[in-house]
Amino acid sequence: MSGALQLSMEFNDLEEESLPAGPQPIELYSLNEYDTVILQLSGGADSMGCLFWLIKAGLDLNKLEIWHQAVDGWGDDQEEFWDWPVTESYCKTVASYFQVPIFFQWREGGLKRELLRENRLSADVLYTDQGKIVRLETKMGKVSTRKKFPAQSANLLTRWCSAAAKSDPARRVLNNNPRYSGSTMRPKKILYVTGERRSEGGNRCNYLKTEKHRSSSKKRIIHHWRPVIDETKAAMFDLHREFGIMPHPVYYLGFGRVSCMGCVFSTAHQWAALQHIDEGRVQQFADMEQQIGHTIDVKLSITEKVAKGAVEKILPLEDPLLGHWIHLALSHSFTVQDLKPDIWQLPVGALRGCDGGPR
Repeated sequence: MSGALQLSMEFNDLEEESLPAGPQPIELYSLNEYDTVILQLSGGADSMGCLFWLIKAGLDLNKLEIWHQAVDGWGDDQEEFWDWPVTESYCKTVASYFQVPIFFQWREGGLKRELLRENRLSADVLYTDQGKIVRLETKMGKVSTRKKFPAQSANLLTRWCSAAAKSDPARRVLNNNPRYSGSTMRPKKILYVTGERRSEGGNRCNYLKTEKHRSSSKKRIIHHWRPVIDETKAAMFDLHREFGIMPHPVYYLGFGRVSCMGCVFSTAHQWAALQHIDEGRVQQFADMEQQIGHTIDVKLSITEKVAKGAVEKILPLEDPLLGHWIHLALSHSFTVQDLKPDIWQLPVGALRGCDGGPR
């Protein structure tokens, strides 16, 4: 598996006493008082904005590590289906450029396996750590059948993709990786950073800027910080410009946010644009709808959504570099030269709203 040693390890998620559920507003420690700062990096402008904020705030980058949830799996366990091909490479190049370690977490088989789950528990969680791949066996939950796309809903119980591929794997790694546990006499101090912004709407409007993370215990103090929650989208791209960093290629295709390539919230125009740039990927989703007898949209099939959409509403067809942006978005190789262009260019997606992303 990508040259790494796979370890089969069994942990009990309840090995340590957890704090009660529910947000608790807190005051953060000074930034460099934390033992470890974890940045959840999707590659989108907001999580990148968090990285820039941390640097500008004077964080000792030796304390920083980047986490990325690989929604299609990782390494030999990866089967490309939901995500943009370039996203993993973009995040790895960002980490390399800033000389920060990057770690991956994923559910075995990715979201596609979870979508096809039939009469069994959710798959195990795996993560990379110091050159190894570690397995966290799933022992809890209900034996059940999924075979339905995530709902187009703010309810995370029915829009199951966020929990299955992102929040649950991250929580389990925090709970079980011994690197994040100190002792009862000296608990590990961890700052967990994510990039939600209120102006994106939905549940984000009610998020706290700081709170105690639910994975805190007697042996670890985890503070959750959303540094850009009250910032504007324009401010995030201004930070990219300041650092001379190219935003994710998807923005140059006219998309207003970086979510999964096959996001269930994608509009008809976005599906039409995807059909234009990667017909095979769209056909995968159309075939999956037929296979499981369930459509992504509550009213229309993928084929019907594509037919209703207009490519020109998304793709900047007049941009002479459009072919280059498409190549980058569909590539598995994103280099430092791509990340630090000679001439920085504001993407057309920076001027658009957040249509097509999770609520």
